[in-house]
Amino acid sequence: MLGGGNPVGGQNPSGIGTSLNYIGKHAYAYSGIIAANNVATTTLKFETGAEYIVAVFQAQYFSDNNDVYLHTLSFNSEDVVGFEFNGSNNADGAIQRTIIIPPFTKVLATAKNTTTSNSRNIGANIVGEVYA
Repeated sequence: MLGGGNPVGGQNPSGIGTSLNYIGKHAYAYSGIIAANNVATTTLKFETGAEYIVAVFQAQYFSDNNDVYLHTLSFNSEDVVGFEFNGSNNADGAIQRTIIIPPFTKVLATAKNTTTSNSRNIGANIVGEVYA
């Protein structure tokens, strides 16, 4: 299976980064806090192996302001999920969608400020179960 670093050791012990991590039958990717402006900024980027994954994609907003961010999730360069939201109008600071990631898929999540050129703190997560 392809994925990120070892979640229990190494340079990235908590699994934060753009890669997909595996623990048994579970997979996860946590971007951590990323500053993004009005240019599409990568939050997650990885490729799956022969398995498929039933997961939840969650976009997060770590700033309390009115800037609107477009979060996009693409599979093999085709957009499959997209939504806009801001920090002030979302009490929980996150929006999520259930997804199925097919085998051998190049996954890319991005975020872009569509209101101003200001850089705000955003993030993305994918958490799911792996099926052979």
